[in-house]
Amino acid sequence: MLEDKSAHAVGTLRYTTAGLAIVMFWLLFGEFAIAFRDRSAIPGVMELLRQHHASDTMIAVLVSALPALLGAVLVPIVGFRSDRFRSRWGRRLPFLMGITPVAALVLIALGNCATFGRVTDQVLGTLSPGVDACVLAWFCLFWTVFEGVALVTLALYAGLVNDIVPRPVLGRFYAAFRIVSLVAGILFNLWFFRLTEHHLREVFLGIGLFFGVAVMLMCLRLKEGEYGPPSVDGQDAVTWRAMGRAYWRECLSDRYFLLVFFALTASELTFMPFNTFSQLYAESIGMDKATLGRLLALSYTLSIGLSSVIGWLVDRYSAASVTVWAMGLYLCVGAGGFLAVHDLQSFAVVYVLHAVVAGTYYTASASLPMVLFPRARFLQFDGAKRFLFSTSNIVLSFLLGPLLDATGHFYGLTLLVGGLLAGTSLVMFRTLARAARGRVGAASSA
Repeated sequence: MLEDKSAHAVGTLRYTTAGLAIVMFWLLFGEFAIAFRDRSAIPGVMELLRQHHASDTMIAVLVSALPALLGAVLVPIVGFRSDRFRSRWGRRLPFLMGITPVAALVLIALGNCATFGRVTDQVLGTLSPGVDACVLAWFCLFWTVFEGVALVTLALYAGLVNDIVPRPVLGRFYAAFRIVSLVAGILFNLWFFRLTEHHLREVFLGIGLFFGVAVMLMCLRLKEGEYGPPSVDGQDAVTWRAMGRAYWRECLSDRYFLLVFFALTASELTFMPFNTFSQLYAESIGMDKATLGRLLALSYTLSIGLSSVIGWLVDRYSAASVTVWAMGLYLCVGAGGFLAVHDLQSFAVVYVLHAVVAGTYYTASASLPMVLFPRARFLQFDGAKRFLFSTSNIVLSFLLGPLLDATGHFYGLTLLVGGLLAGTSLVMFRTLARAARGRVGAASSA
């Protein structure tokens, strides 16, 4: 007999304790595959870009600005459509099953960029701009497709969690989510990271196949509940103009939600500068890949130990409260690291502190949009937030890359910029807290 407990109910879905555990297992299994794909992508492509002499500006544009641009366009569109989509399999799973094979194939293609580039150089002969240029051209093509499908996959996964995981356990679910993601990172950095320098094709082939099979299996084992029919305006909003009107009317014309978007954007941007250039920062002070991999594995291990505590704190106090504490800690890490890093030992300490505090933030804030945004239009509101974040990320990337090139690759600036962004996020969350008074439950009831 099913238990009718609020902690085990979401929408039309009702779970026994065992049933909820099974659903969470398959979600976490899929997350492990997604995390393994994502945590392998950046280190792998950074090695490829380094070998083929990409500039800091090019790296900032490709690794930060391009994904931000794709996120600003694709996530709002797919989110809008997914929120209003109805089928016998649900509104998230059909999209996930359609995009997963594409994501797996394009990751495999990324691993072959060097081969494609060399062949292209030989075919073009005297007309070739050079091997490096050919490799980077193929990389730009595959990386654009990869980032597009990766961002859509993450958005749809978040929408699926929003629809089938009860809110009273979201904090603990995302603690487990974080642990699974970190385990994937540890395994990659201990066993595969050092192989990317000479065996990137084989590494990406194996990870691409695993990702494709695992996520498809997750989709087949999960079931969504029943949704009410879309609103009349949602059914009619099929043109670009109508979609824009819906975003403006429902998401951007309300000062409260604008403050939500700004607060989340400032906090999400905080870790981007150091994350993007940490590998090059380490190399610039003489740290080898094996040492960097061990440091990252240590950071992940520490974060795993903290994740269950953070998840409990989120369910006990609130995601917003723990997120604000994490931002305060990173303000200290960023500003202090900018002043303190001068050798391998000081970099190692700051690197671990950065990773642990960033992990604390990611665990604490993971469920924050689900609390702040209306459940029925979750991906639409998340897409609006993504648009603001992506636009800001593009601007930051175009400022940061040239700044680092102009200062002779002074990567310590990434810590300073992160600290300033953390301070900005604290101001925004404080403003949001004042605006939220009297609106308790507004988002959840919308």
